[in-house]
Amino acid sequence: MIDTDPGVDDAIALLMALSCPSMDIVGLTTTAGNVPVGPATRNTLAILESAGRADIPVARGATRPIRGRYAYARHVHSAEGLTYPLPPPETRTSDTGAVQFMAETLQANPGAVTLIALGPLTNLARLNRNRPSVLQLAKRVFVMGGAVGSPGNSTPHAEFNFYSDPTAARLVIESGVPITLIDMAPCRQVYLTKDDVEGARASTEAGNLAERLLSGWFRQDPTRERFYMYDPLTLVAAVDPNAIRFRSVTMTIDDSESTEDATLWGRCRVLDDAEGPIRVAEPKGVDVQASLRLIRELLGWS
Repeated sequence: MIDTDPGVDDAIALLMALSCPSMDIVGLTTTAGNVPVGPATRNTLAILESAGRADIPVARGATRPIRGRYAYARHVHSAEGLTYPLPPPETRTSDTGAVQFMAETLQANPGAVTLIALGPLTNLARLNRNRPSVLQLAKRVFVMGGAVGSPGNSTPHAEFNFYSDPTAARLVIESGVPITLIDMAPCRQVYLTKDDVEGARASTEAGNLAERLLSGWFRQDPTRERFYMYDPLTLVAAVDPNAIRFRSVTMTIDDSESTEDATLWGRCRVLDDAEGPIRVAEPKGVDVQASLRLIRELLGWS
């Protein structure tokens, strides 16, 4: 199950997941983040239809963060979130909202469903608040977010997803649920250049769409040199346990309840760097070439 806010990098990650033979996607939930939840949901449905997987249910989620306002990234991903136009989706979302969909799916399949969160953690925080202990039923939880011991990309201290809803990030990180966190440090090591994208030869429709999205992203701003694979690397971590080496820590996230200094909202603070429920990448723990090979393989790029 994937919680997402497409966004170009979300779209690439979804195309990878849809092409992965070891993944059976039981559903997608959406949240505002890169764009408002309306465009994020339309993009999710459109990606599924373009990939021939309109059978996968989509549940619409958070419109607002737990506290504050979302920091949309239209300047990064375009006004509607995607840099290549897709036909308007014909399918509709599930009748249940994201939190209920997550709860029902996890309760019906205890210990069997991996949850991958690619956007702000609002849906997960509301699930854990409204249905305590249900998140513990997930087989594994992967989260893209945070900046642990490295600069952020929204502020000097904070990564975009955690900055967008720092209270949700804190509630999830402090929940005690074992989480594998793909933060800014490993993500900055894995990227594609414009030449990489222009040289790609796709053998699948998913790969063709990924190439169009990435080409559009580079065309949007000719000064861009690298597309960092934030969400795709999170998929890599879920698929290949050997691609990244992790260490276990205890963390908290600064938010409006823990600090009045808004410039620190979304900052990750490690409380114990020897043990804890949060797995973060070791400083030089990413096998960059293996990660890029898997990304290209799942996209059908030669």
